Amino acid sequence: MRLHRLLGIIMLLNSRGTIKAKDLSKILETSERTIYRDIDILCETGIPIMSIPGPTGGYSFMESYKINSNGLASSEVINLLLSSMGITPEKDTEMAQQLKNAVIKLENSVSQEYREEIIKAKERFFIDSDPWWGKKIQNENVDIVKKSILNLKKLKVNYKKFRGEVSERTIRPYGVVIKSSEWYVVAFCEMKNEIRVFKCNRMENIQVLEENFTIPNNFYLDEFWQKSKEKFIKKTSSEIDNTLYTIKVKLSDENKNLLKGFNLLSSMKVKDKWLYHVDMISFETACNVIFPFSDRIEVLEPMELRSYIIEKSNKILDLYKVL
Repeated sequence: MRLHRLLGIIMLLNSRGTIKAKDLSKILETSERTIYRDIDILCETGIPIMSIPGPTGGYSFMESYKINSNGLASSEVINLLLSSMGITPEKDTEMAQQLKNAVIKLENSVSQEYREEIIKAKERFFIDSDPWWGKKIQNENVDIVKKSILNLKKLKVNYKKFRGEVSERTIRPYGVVIKSSEWYVVAFCEMKNEIRVFKCNRMENIQVLEENFTIPNNFYLDEFWQKSKEKFIKKTSSEIDNTLYTIKVKLSDENKNLLKGFNLLSSMKVKDKWLYHVDMISFETACNVIFPFSDRIEVLEPMELRSYIIEKSNKILDLYKVL
């Protein structure tokens, strides 16, 4: 990781001329203190970096020193390709730093006019992938998994299932699918002797083995994922109690869309109101969904749900009662 950051500093000095430590830290997503340490390391290796004082100063190479670093390495080309597919790297990973270096090299390879446009775009567009509430779960194993897939190396992992059981697996990663920012590794599991899907953040103690493997010629990642997804949805649906939790509600035309997405079993218009029979899956789901709309939707059946709405409404009235 440090090596890629050092290369990033070199390429930025090479392309920007003079750049402040603050700007380096912002671009490379690290602290200014780390940048100062990295500059010291580069100077110790013999790279002629000088510090220019003053408001327009910063770090730069000594006059006439230039590095030809515009050629993209294969790993950087791959990361640019993945980025163009919408596969963005996790923060503080080797993949993230390689992508930054690739963008800097592309910036170096164009004319000054286009270089300024690239810098402008980088400064004016920002993607925040963190959720509003809570904390995003980081996929810490993405670098190892990516290398394993590209180099066709087997992995030995401790895999933690949803309910907490842990088992040791040797897998042959065929590919990765990213869905809702989560990494899913599609791999042949030697223990189960079949292709399975593993959630990346449940893989622990990963070891890259020396053994290579080959991907079958008839394997297509997109086709496998679609079939796997359909199978998962069908399996999950069958595990849910088949007994419908049907509710009968009365609502106006303007509120018909409030229950959009739920299974509408029947509907009938009576005067200016609609009577809906809707499957709400469970009593808990019905309570959570219907109560926020209880000023616009009247529950007619079942009585337990109607009683819940009335009881909770009375508690709110008691709480806000004017003495």
